[in-house]
Amino acid sequence: MISDKMAVQKPPGLLGIHVNFPAAVPPDIAKKLACGDPVPAGLSPDEKAAYNQLAAFYKTGSGYSAMMVTRPQTEGYGLTDSPAGLAAWMYDKFAAWTYSGGHPERVLTKDEMLDDITLYWVTNTAVSSSRLYWENNANNFNAVSVSIPAAITVFPGEIYQAPHSWASRAYHDLFYYHRARSGGHFAAWEVPGIFTDELRAAFSSLRNSQRKAGK
Repeated sequence: MISDKMAVQKPPGLLGIHVNFPAAVPPDIAKKLACGDPVPAGLSPDEKAAYNQLAAFYKTGSGYSAMMVTRPQTEGYGLTDSPAGLAAWMYDKFAAWTYSGGHPERVLTKDEMLDDITLYWVTNTAVSSSRLYWENNANNFNAVSVSIPAAITVFPGEIYQAPHSWASRAYHDLFYYHRARSGGHFAAWEVPGIFTDELRAAFSSLRNSQRKAGK
């Protein structure tokens, strides 16, 4: 989300961005998802898969977001009063969003997960983190309009796998698109080696194109 916002603002010196959670859902598709419609006719296999993933997420996986968007302060009291409550709140997402089949211990150690949970606990930042959803108050799946060079890596354990067709419509200068072999929503944490390789592959091609253009 932050990379997308920076890309729209186009600050001096920003040559391109890389995102692994692209906001690429076209407006007509977003409207059907919001209404709970069945899969529209005429979608490609990749687009159908993405539609079904998002439909399932909206039905059974987005309750946390609705609470944080509308009542972050209220749910925050429970998260700051109980370390067990905070751990359960966060572990639920580790299980759902890692590429682990619902068992995050397959990709993250218990110490790694506890370190992350503890960071929120000792800094007392559960509420402020929740308030970001309220302040943003946006659907971060829906297509952006980014014109600067953009690279996208799609990870198999992400909430949805953005199809190339949707991504290229939202990111108008899409110079790199690749589907990684492993990793989920927390790709930089789960598979740092793969994530680093993706960044290197993406930005090396951008550097080469800049050199050829004499920039």
